[in-house]
Amino acid sequence: MNPWSNIRRALWASLYPLDKEHIYARDLESPAGGGVGTARSIAQVYGEFAAGGRKLGLREETLRQLMAPAVPPLHGFHDEALKVEVPFSLGFMKPDKGNPFGHPGSFGAPGAGGSFGFADPESGIGYGYVTNRMDTYLIDPRDQALRTGMYRSIGEPDPYF
Repeated sequence: MNPWSNIRRALWASLYPLDKEHIYARDLESPAGGGVGTARSIAQVYGEFAAGGRKLGLREETLRQLMAPAVPPLHGFHDEALKVEVPFSLGFMKPDKGNPFGHPGSFGAPGAGGSFGFADPESGIGYGYVTNRMDTYLIDPRDQALRTGMYRSIGEPDPYF
């Protein structure tokens, strides 16, 4: 294969994240994005939020602010990139009728391709969901089914379903 051909260079570039000698994409800082984790690790950190945040050094006032309803900005919650209404507060997505998850005091963040994590302090739940393939869902139907089953397993109906 011609070492200077576009296909050869594209194939070589796909191996770059595996190259131990170079920094790759997950090592670069990306404010407000770029987090990488397993479902278990995402659930664990949100579980700490849901349990009061002592290990994270959160004060009670901080947790109270995270659980408070989102205050709409001057022009509302419309997200131009996603083309939907998405309430955010203090960097976390808040539940509403268009994006239902947990109890009203819950907070979390969607990830690429349908993954999602959130803390539900009212139920004491930290939740993490990741996919093995990219999709275009903001709320993945498989994720919804899993959350419904999770809430039923603790004897609660899913607060939004």
